[in-house]
Amino acid sequence: MLKSQPFLSIIISCYNYEIYVSECIRSVLSQNYNNFEIIVVDDGSTDNSWDKIQEFGDRINAVRTENRGSLKTCLNALSLAKGDFIYFLDADDVLCEGALAEIAPYLRPDVSKIQFMLLPIDKDGAPIGNAFPSLQPTAGSGPLIQSIQKKGYYDTPPTSGNIYRRDVYEDLGDMAYERGIDGVSYLLAPFVGTVISIDKPLGKYRIHNANLSSFSEVTSKRMKAQVDRFMGRLHHLAELVQSRPTATEKVEVRNNYAYVMELNTMSLVIDGKRPGIGHMSAYIGAVVRENTGNKRIALCLFGLALFLLPNRMARHLAAIRIDPSRSHQIRSRFKQAFCV
Repeated sequence: MLKSQPFLSIIISCYNYEIYVSECIRSVLSQNYNNFEIIVVDDGSTDNSWDKIQEFGDRINAVRTENRGSLKTCLNALSLAKGDFIYFLDADDVLCEGALAEIAPYLRPDVSKIQFMLLPIDKDGAPIGNAFPSLQPTAGSGPLIQSIQKKGYYDTPPTSGNIYRRDVYEDLGDMAYERGIDGVSYLLAPFVGTVISIDKPLGKYRIHNANLSSFSEVTSKRMKAQVDRFMGRLHHLAELVQSRPTATEKVEVRNNYAYVMELNTMSLVIDGKRPGIGHMSAYIGAVVRENTGNKRIALCLFGLALFLLPNRMARHLAAIRIDPSRSHQIRSRFKQAFCV
């Protein structure tokens, strides 16, 4: 049973972000909502991150561990958290002024997740593009469940744009296939409560060399790993939904999601192969089945280009799709393309 004034645990995981972590912590401490705790976990940083974290003294709960990666670090912090709701904030991101006051009315027992837009900023904090993802102001889970059933995902912000009711993270079981904390959780949330979407940026997502480097490698091995992670989440989701008494629908997992077929197509191109006509026909069919309007047209044209262009040009096109930061015109949207 949630208290009348829900307690929020804000977890900041940090690895070698000495130049950003202080600003991140200050952005939370300056909020005009007081019923929260801040847990900052230094994941074995080799720079001066720990010294920066300690400067905040008893205003935060600071923990230092050996380097174990984002997922294990966040799970360790979760075990220390006391909140009714949990917010994982990346140490290089920041909360906007007044964000928690804006979110506070939605911290209700029926709400499983609150998601909001993020404004992309550069390493110095200057805005570099439009807020993302594009969200409609809604208070319901039906359309999101439909999207999962149809596409295997729904549009959601990166980690720093989501707050979860605590029980969404409980009894998740083995997540060895996963890299981040909220992969299966964002999928589970609509099945166990109401998801609130706020159509304004309440946080800032920082784009800089360190996080861009994680998108720099373009290999078929990486494509296959993304397919495995995507499918792993869905199979995990199906098990969790079946085991949760509050969930009202089942999840039927398929192998012909457009996202999966796109990754498989790009994997072929990256390996220097031309996708066959049957493969491309199935991919275009999946795109048409799952999308409408301009997005359907754009993805169909993208698929046809992979099939028709010389391999060198097709590889370049695939590289931009995998890492849109390679194209300055859509650099600010690179994270949105990989929110799933």
